Parts: sequence; C-alpha cells; structure tokens
Amino acid sequence: MINAIHGRVRDIRPDYITILTPGGVEYRLEVSRNTSERIAAMDSEDRESVRVLASLQHREDAMTLFGFQSEEERFCFEQLQTVPGIGARQAIRILSGITVGNLIRALDQQDVKTLAKVPGIGPKTAQKLVLQLRNVLVIDEEESTAPSGAVAPQEYRDLVDSFVAMGHDRRLVVRTLSEVIKENEAKIKAADYRSVEPMIFSTMLKRLS
Repeated sequence: MINAIHGRVRDIRPDYITILTPGGVEYRLEVSRNTSERIAAMDSEDRESVRVLASLQHREDAMTLFGFQSEEERFCFEQLQTVPGIGARQAIRILSGITVGNLIRALDQQDVKTLAKVPGIGPKTAQKLVLQLRNVLVIDEEESTAPSGAVAPQEYRDLVDSFVAMGHDRRLVVRTLSEVIKENEAKIKAADYRSVEPMIFSTMLKRLS
C-alpha cells in the first residue's frame, strides 16, 4: 500500500501534480484544486521536499494515484466513495469545490442547499451525503475555524468506532480522544500506538461513562 509520496514537485496543474522521488521515480497524483493551490502557494525551496498523502485506486482498466494535503482530506475522499453513486473521480471533484472544513460543517448542519451547489453533488446526492456521512464526518463544536479534530487519527478510527457502537456521540468521542492524546503526547510519541491503545481506551471509557 502506498501511504505517501515524498520528493520534489516537478509540475503543478489544477487537477494533478507530479513528484520526483529521491530514487528517481516520478509519480503523477490526481489532486483536488484545494491541494494543488496549497502546493502552488509554497515557496520554491519548500517544494523541493514535499510529502503528499496518497490513495491508490485500482480498477480493471486502470490504476490511479490520488494525492491529499492532509489526513482529513484523504479520509473525506474515502468516505465520500461509500455513498452510492460516488466514485473516486467524483469524490476528488467534490473536494475541489469545497474545503474539508466547510464540507464537514455543512454535513453537521444538514445544509443540503450549500452541498447541492458544489460541483459533482446536486440536490439528491446532497441529501444522500447528509444521511450517510453526517455522523461519520464530524467537527468539534468548539473548533470554529478549522476541521482540526474533525476526524480521528487513522490508527485510532477503530477505537472511535467502538465507542460510537457503544452509543456515544461521535463528536464527543473524537473530542475526548484528542484530549487524551494531547495529555499523553510524550508517552504516545515514545511508543507504538498499539502499546498505548489500552491506556487510551481505559482513560476514554472513564471520561465517557
């Protein structure tokens, strides 16, 4: 599995970028307009060493590599494809028409009107998104400007899902997880997440009970 591509940016277009790795392999990654604009805004020096998160989509007739500026964007890309009728290219088109933070906020507020205006969605798809993703892509009500805390770190998503299955509100679970991770940052950085997961689970269970 390709998790990320690290190297020098060779070309930037609205819908794709190319990155040359230190090993001499050049990758083309399909990206959202938001990601391409963010990379284009970097200083030339910063573009000499860029790490772009990736998702490899394999079909019978083609393999396509998609790139993302953040874990939140990649998670949204993956979850959008769980909605019937939305494929990888439509998902990346949606993320070109709305930022991750605004997408999550519109879902949270059940703002079908705003979602329907995004290229690649429309009224019917907007309703599907709200019904299927409102409690999956959530934003902390205390976070007013950014999607920070909107999704849990990838390695802890199963942990979050287990608490949600127990009947806890996803928003509260993600907020509690963020607090526990921040409080134990040094310990978590010094160990593999699997070794500290029982401690995190136990702490969260006490706080959510």
